[in-house]
Amino acid sequence: MATRVSPLARSACIAFLRQQTIRTAKPKRLQNANIRTFRSSTQHYKQELQSYKDSDRYHGQYPQRTHLCGDLRADNEGHHVVLNGWVQSPRAMSQDLIFIPLRDASGTTQLVFRSGSPELRAEIQRLTPESVVCAEGIVMKRPDGMSNKQQSTGAIEVELKRIYCLNPASSSLPFWPSQPATTLPNEEVRLRYRYLDLRRPELQKNIRLRSVVINTVRQHLIDNGFTEIETPTLFKSTPEGAREFIVPTRKPGAFYALPQSPQQHKQMLMAAGFDRYFQVARCFRDEDLRADRQPEFTQIDLEMSFITAKELQEIVQGFVTAIWKKALNVELDASHFPHMTYHEAMLNYGSDKPDVRFDMKIKDITNYLSDVIEKDSALDCLVVKQGSKLTGSELKNMQKALELVDEKDFAFVKINENNINSWPSKCGRLKHSNQIGQVEADMNNKMDIQVGDLVLVHKRESYLNGGNTLMGRVRLHLANLLQEKGLLKIDPNTYKFLWIESFPLFSPDEQNIRTWQATHHPFTAPFDEDIPLLTTDPAKVRGQHYDLVLNGMEIGGGSIRIHSPIMQRFIFDHVLQLEKHEYQRFDHLLDALSAGCPPHGGIALGFDRLMSILCNTSSIRDVIAFPKAAGGKDLVVNSPSEVSPDQLKEYYLQVVDKDNV
Repeated sequence: MATRVSPLARSACIAFLRQQTIRTAKPKRLQNANIRTFRSSTQHYKQELQSYKDSDRYHGQYPQRTHLCGDLRADNEGHHVVLNGWVQSPRAMSQDLIFIPLRDASGTTQLVFRSGSPELRAEIQRLTPESVVCAEGIVMKRPDGMSNKQQSTGAIEVELKRIYCLNPASSSLPFWPSQPATTLPNEEVRLRYRYLDLRRPELQKNIRLRSVVINTVRQHLIDNGFTEIETPTLFKSTPEGAREFIVPTRKPGAFYALPQSPQQHKQMLMAAGFDRYFQVARCFRDEDLRADRQPEFTQIDLEMSFITAKELQEIVQGFVTAIWKKALNVELDASHFPHMTYHEAMLNYGSDKPDVRFDMKIKDITNYLSDVIEKDSALDCLVVKQGSKLTGSELKNMQKALELVDEKDFAFVKINENNINSWPSKCGRLKHSNQIGQVEADMNNKMDIQVGDLVLVHKRESYLNGGNTLMGRVRLHLANLLQEKGLLKIDPNTYKFLWIESFPLFSPDEQNIRTWQATHHPFTAPFDEDIPLLTTDPAKVRGQHYDLVLNGMEIGGGSIRIHSPIMQRFIFDHVLQLEKHEYQRFDHLLDALSAGCPPHGGIALGFDRLMSILCNTSSIRDVIAFPKAAGGKDLVVNSPSEVSPDQLKEYYLQVVDKDNV
């Protein structure tokens, strides 16, 4: 005789099987980014096409919400409440006992059905996870021993009196926001269904904190006399900086460009007399994406007249201090913002954005072994304490990752009792030095080289330029490796700020078209004492540029600007050797400088990167509501996308096969 299964039991079984599937199934990677796999059910689709049937959805007025789900406590016992939110998987213990977690932005409250009306039981049975409901009930304390101390509302539950299904969710959602993180599908799927992913508490917290932080910045700047001014999004193409996004117009051959920053407009605002400007600016760069880079991004943009670098840095420290207090309840003061020159950073850490949470300073040993290198070269040495515990394969993998396999000027040696007084003889070209046997004792003493350490040596050019040196990259790689092996501990709650200053104003042109290029941008002013060097030795000219670094990441950069049109034109023409048509693009700025522009300076802080640090996320995508995926693709709306032939014709555009370009 067949066993009859009740609808309630069937519903409970289905919910249980779904949970088991979520726990065990491996997420499947979508092969084609253009295929959308999630659809409403075929039945609903046919209903929409043929006739309107919407019986699962409540129509009409429903009670006004009285509380947020996360706000209820034991003090609310006996209160009649109305809650709105998303249903998570109901748990049916029996015909007369069903638990329904209800989630909104503030948290989760447990609803409970106990021996109520058959109609209410039937309503609950029809609910699918992530359906939107309005629930009425009475707040009750949970029975003794049943409290959930991991949940803010864990001392209470709401005894359900009525439930309104405002919008039932599809039964074929690609994932549930309440799933454990380990069972979520890959990021590509979650980016495609971002509206589901954003329901997860982690992302909700990140985006809401973003709002709190930006309003903290706004209030601090307004309190300090700043005016918020919007600058144009449709700008013009300029030769400096990264690749731009070009916007066609209906005038043949005429294009806008999306701004990489409001740099020129904010300088013109200084000429206009707005002596303290700020903006939460949207910026655009057509660059390859990384975990910390997006084609469109947000920066906190400031500019001030009649200002010194020190005064501007104090303004920035003020709102950064306010952010850390508001977001993390961490107290900062001026002592948390030390200063370091570019040369010191590159010499000691091999980076213009050094991570100083750990020591591992690079030492210059040129004076000890100068007879084996050229006059314009230097010897970097890095001592890694307990570095001999790194395996040979780990060090070989490092060489491959950093492309050092064929680097003849790089060598390393593990220090043991047999070689501690002769280790240079084991390091490539150093073995040819006539100083071997005479300098080891002094080097070991000054660099604290001991048995069990790893010593790495690299010959580099003595002139330091660019963002890092080879030994700087090795230092970071080894620090990560040591952390993975438990040999180096860095407190995740440590925040090491650093102002990097006195950058070279010019750097060798990477494209070898000209002699020099601007290290940052061509509007940075030189130090006054270095102005004579503009005509005689540009390599030695220091710029009044400053970067704010946090835990090895640049979170902001700015400078005192050139306010003299004569100096600006000289740098365009004689130092950077721009063609006339190139610097004519800046005529509007030169005119503004000529109209009585005050001395001024500014800074821009990368807001997305700052938020990723505050939220302790590995990718800025986790702090942006709708980020782009790899290749700049917006998977939610499937853009960029093709446009019609008529639209192309209207803008005088033609699509050309890339093989024919």
